[in-house]
Amino acid sequence: MTPGKAFKRVALGLGLVGPMRATTPGEAFLVAIAPILEAVGPLPHARLDTDGESTAPKKQKTRMLKCECATCGYTVRTARKWLALAGAPLCPIEDHGQMEHEPLDDDEGEGDDEGGG
Repeated sequence: MTPGKAFKRVALGLGLVGPMRATTPGEAFLVAIAPILEAVGPLPHARLDTDGESTAPKKQKTRMLKCECATCGYTVRTARKWLALAGAPLCPIEDHGQMEHEPLDDDEGEGDDEGGG
């Protein structure tokens, strides 16, 4: 029996429903688990200590930043590393000059290896 077939057999036997890649509890599972959950009660634990750090998802630091020509609207994206090292790129249309970009926050890019060469 393949691992996928074995998982499906066990999952269906437990009362899980839906596609096997993302099962959800079915009615049979909920009926079977209810007395167990009632008997054990709420989980006894103290508040989780995160040492003051947020539990929110971390802000993405290695995103590509948008550069846009103020004259024609031509856009490109480039790594923060290259904006800091070489500045904003030039618009490929003659006499349009350097493109504009979002301000660089010094603390966001420190210590990142942002690729790009």
